[in-house]
Amino acid sequence: MSHFSYTPEVSTYFKRKGEKQMAIQEVIKYEGDNQTLIYKYPKEDFNTLSQLIVHEAQEAVFFSDGQALDSFRAGRYTLETKNIPLISTLRNLVTGGVSPFHTEVYFINLATMMDIAWGTPSQVTVRDPNYGYSYSAGASGSFGVKITDGRKLLIKLVGTEDGMSITEVQKYFKDLIVTRVKNCIAVELSKYSYNVFNQYLNDISANVATQVEKDISEYGIKIKNFQAGALYQCNIGVRENYDYTRAMFTNNLLLYYL
Repeated sequence: MSHFSYTPEVSTYFKRKGEKQMAIQEVIKYEGDNQTLIYKYPKEDFNTLSQLIVHEAQEAVFFSDGQALDSFRAGRYTLETKNIPLISTLRNLVTGGVSPFHTEVYFINLATMMDIAWGTPSQVTVRDPNYGYSYSAGASGSFGVKITDGRKLLIKLVGTEDGMSITEVQKYFKDLIVTRVKNCIAVELSKYSYNVFNQYLNDISANVATQVEKDISEYGIKIKNFQAGALYQCNIGVRENYDYTRAMFTNNLLLYYL
């Protein structure tokens, strides 16, 4: 269960037109468990005396009207116009003094790397480069996902959600990435003959990971430790197996006599 701190502190007095008024500073911080990857802070009204505390391996991002605004890494901050320039411009905040503003705050867990098991949801068709025969194949393995840019992730993923757990993000990226992996695997397997491709798992894994990472860079995440743990030729019928064997035999004869 996540725990959030929202602490009004009577810490400052200031004068305006000869009257003494009390300024309330809000201390905004997130102290949740590691199962919460993205959480929306429950309050949305602040002022330029608010205190923001961002713990190690966290990122806090202000969000409003579909825009990711100012963001903060680990540290303690007094929210002022000089360190929230995007909010200041959007809300027309006055420099100096105390100005109220309305915005959302998301805290993002940057420390957790999500391990995701994957497998091709259906067979891919591969053409053997040596024998010219097409066959069906599948693949499975695992990879890790780590958030590197919270702003990008919020824009692409969160929207109006209050937050997302690790399980929810794992499912989202598993569905997204497996589709891309399937296409990349077909290309990679076509470089090797059916009876040797398992010898090139490391090369295949590295090439697929590079391509997939390019495709999902807009989400502000990075692929870690992508592994194709198993590549396999799917079962084929007797007739297909006969045709395949004949194709290999014919090809070997040509290679021998030419």
